[in-house]
Amino acid sequence: MNLLKGTAFLKIAALVVAVMAYFYIHGEIENTEKEKKVVSDPSYKLIKLTAKNLPVKVRLESPAPEGYRILEDQVSTTPSQVIVIGPEALLEEARTAETAIVDVSNNTRTATKKIPLESVAGVHLSGQPYLVDVKVPIEKLPERKSPQQ
Repeated sequence: MNLLKGTAFLKIAALVVAVMAYFYIHGEIENTEKEKKVVSDPSYKLIKLTAKNLPVKVRLESPAPEGYRILEDQVSTTPSQVIVIGPEALLEEARTAETAIVDVSNNTRTATKKIPLESVAGVHLSGQPYLVDVKVPIEKLPERKSPQQ
C-alpha cells in the first residue's frame, strides 16, 4: 500500500505517460481517417477490364503488279481470331483487330508474311508485337489475245 502513497515523482511520471498515450492514439485515429478519405477519393476509379474475341482483318493497301490480281476473298490469317483484353468501354465498339498494312505490290505469286497487329479500338497491344501469318493469294490474269488483222 505504500505505492499508492508514493512520491509526487511517480504521479507526475504516470501523468506524462498517460498524456503521451493519448496523443499517440489520437494521431493513429487521424491517420486512419485520412487513409479512408484517400480510398474514397473520386479521382481514383476502377476500370472494368474485359476480354473480347475479335476476327483479324488484313489491310491491303497496294495492288498486285500489272498482269496479276489479288484473290481478296481468299486472303487468310493464322490465327483468324485474337483475344484482346482491355477496358470494357473501349472494347464495346471493337469489331475487328487489324493488321499493319500488307504490301504485295512486288509479289507475282501467293505471298505469306508475318505481320504485326495494330492497336484495337484504342487499346495498345503491349509487349512484343503480336504477329499473325497472312496469306495473300495472287494469280496471273489471263492474257488477252490480240485481234489478228
